[in-house]
Amino acid sequence: MKLLSVVVAAAVATVASAYSILDETNFDSETQAGKWLVKYYSPTCPWSKRFAPVWQKVYEDLQDQLASKDVFFGEVDCKAFRALCDDADIDGYPTVVFYNEGVNKGEVPGGQTYEVLAGFAQGL
Repeated sequence: MKLLSVVVAAAVATVASAYSILDETNFDSETQAGKWLVKYYSPTCPWSKRFAPVWQKVYEDLQDQLASKDVFFGEVDCKAFRALCDDADIDGYPTVVFYNEGVNKGEVPGGQTYEVLAGFAQGL
């Protein structure tokens, strides 16, 4: 029974770590390993607010499948962490950027619809 508890706890920890709120203290360390889809947004932007449920649904629908392939989701609040957004050359909200082993590979083309974003993520 103890072993089962340890296995369940490890699985929960893995799923929980598949999504990160990224800031200046953890961005580099988090995105160094694996593949990351990072949403850059502004909490006051109407387009960001409209996109939030799409982003959440993609993550919820694919989290188990993608975590096993070392694909993770994160988000950066550009009002709070402007320097991170400047470093990524974010010029509008929301923007989803793909990172591979810490390297910015560019914006997900058309990445504001469920179909495009889910298809891109599944192809990683």
